[in-house]
Amino acid sequence: MANMDAEQARSALDQARQSYDASVQPQLPGWTPPVCGVLVAAAVALAGLGPESGWLKLASVAGGVLCAAAAAGLLLGVRARQGISGLRGPAREKWRTVGVCCIAIVVSALASSPGTRWIYVAVGVGLGAYTWAALGKQVRRDR
Repeated sequence: MANMDAEQARSALDQARQSYDASVQPQLPGWTPPVCGVLVAAAVALAGLGPESGWLKLASVAGGVLCAAAAAGLLLGVRARQGISGLRGPAREKWRTVGVCCIAIVVSALASSPGTRWIYVAVGVGLGAYTWAALGKQVRRDR
């Protein structure tokens, strides 16, 4: 009987761990990583466009913020469709870190010049590829 109790405890612990992992990093449909990767790349590249005109610069940064918000909304929508509401624990910390990085990119982009466009494009491509690869690890494999 002692083995039976130990097996049940292991099984319950494994189920709890799987449930926790699913709430922190939900399984994603296969189309989500490439779409989010492209949106993140576009967000950074567009934010750092750095036109001379103040209004055009503001519009390009706003466009970048909209692309980033679309990527975040997409991921939050997938979580909501899976029945995961809100952000708690490690998920909240990850999103907080991403938010702080986005604020830093926006502030930097507001001070960018036309000569630094290529830096933002390169960083955008790098971040987009990283986002695609990182989210690709969460894609459902059962389909």
